[in-house]
Amino acid sequence: MRLKMLSPTTTYTTISKIIHPELTGYLGNPHSSVWFIGENPSLRGVQNVHNRHSNRTENLQWNSHSGDWLLRETLTEYGFKSGDPYANKGWNSFITNSVKEPDVVKERNEKKRNQNYWQEQALRWLPVLQMQIDNGGPRILVAIGNQALTILDFMRLRGLVAPDFDQIPHYSYIMKRPDSRTKLGPGHPSRIKEFKDAILRIKQQYCP
Repeated sequence: MRLKMLSPTTTYTTISKIIHPELTGYLGNPHSSVWFIGENPSLRGVQNVHNRHSNRTENLQWNSHSGDWLLRETLTEYGFKSGDPYANKGWNSFITNSVKEPDVVKERNEKKRNQNYWQEQALRWLPVLQMQIDNGGPRILVAIGNQALTILDFMRLRGLVAPDFDQIPHYSYIMKRPDSRTKLGPGHPSRIKEFKDAILRIKQQYCP
């Protein structure tokens, strides 16, 4: 089938996987009861990982910087993953993004000032997330950060059939940016504890 005969979403996904075969947009066990939902892949992050590694597998996703490692280590600590935090095995949870197409974070933040930009993306990728949910049957969708929750809420208003939503802080915000409220710096122990406590709460609430 020629690319021009595919839908825009399918075409984008096909081209992305040719250029970055490691970018599947998901990782883990889709039949897990708990799913963690991000906003979208960072294009700069995808490119950096692609350039640094010759063995390009899907396990390079959520596995390239201090925020990713905090996520993996904490998921392993509380049983959402077992064994080596950095290996692509032992998953007792699932990670994906609401919007699947990579974007440069700084540029995306500028574009999102026009809500039509992110809403059009959300509508474009809603059927893909719906298909994932229908096939996997999660109990809870845990939004990673405020923006992911905003997109999920919008998708639900536009017809997404999904289980309840919950939310945790964004791991990259914890490890790479100062907190705008407390003024604590990136990677501060109090902020790491806040992130770990959020994951523990998810464990206690949804995995009896």
